[in-house]
Amino acid sequence: MLFPTARKQPFTHQPTERLTFNTMCKPADSSKDMAHHMPRPRHVLSALVPPFANGLINPPYTIRKILLLIFLTSIISFVSLYSFHRGFRRTVQFWRGMAPLVLKYKFVKFRAEKIDHCSPEELERRLNVYRETSAPRLVDLILRLGGIYVKIGQVMSTIGQGLLPQQYVDALQPLQNGVPPRNYDEISHIIEDSTGKTMHELFDSFDEVPIGSASIAQVHRATLRPRKEGEEPVPIVLKVQYPDVAELFDAD
Repeated sequence: MLFPTARKQPFTHQPTERLTFNTMCKPADSSKDMAHHMPRPRHVLSALVPPFANGLINPPYTIRKILLLIFLTSIISFVSLYSFHRGFRRTVQFWRGMAPLVLKYKFVKFRAEKIDHCSPEELERRLNVYRETSAPRLVDLILRLGGIYVKIGQVMSTIGQGLLPQQYVDALQPLQNGVPPRNYDEISHIIEDSTGKTMHELFDSFDEVPIGSASIAQVHRATLRPRKEGEEPVPIVLKVQYPDVAELFDAD
């Protein structure tokens, strides 16, 4: 018995589908989808400020926001300069001491003219009384700051006639003869730091009361100890310069 045989089909190679990165990733359908997937750019200053201040840095910028930014920037700049710039700090300290004196002068004059309606003679009398009380405070402020402010006071006491009221010129006049000296403990500390020796090792005697003092130094009489046996002590006049003078003049 014969059985029918199945016809053999010719073998043909069927290529297999290859998976690539392109087939695994779905392409964006539109530019809108691409923009949706792209990371949003961040403002440069946003990384430098606390999160609660991001609203001030990021747009939109309104007039109120701009004014607030200017105010905050001014405050930060002022604090930074006051903390790290000695000259700026000393300038602020000077005007902080001067401002009450100037404002009080303006108030005395305004009250006499506008409120009490004083005569010119009474106005001048009140101003003279205030100048007598405020002039010593001005001198104290200058001495406390030292440095170039003492030099300015000395100059104004010389050429201030006609520029300043006479009360201020008279109060500044003692600066021509010198400024109050620094105490002995501070002077001895300066000498020991600069020489590396104690006062006892350097001097046989040292007058604690200075001969004179100025804005940059003061002068003392002293007697040097002999370096070798048999030598006589040497009397000297010692000028001690204040170590902060160069710093203050550079800062001012």
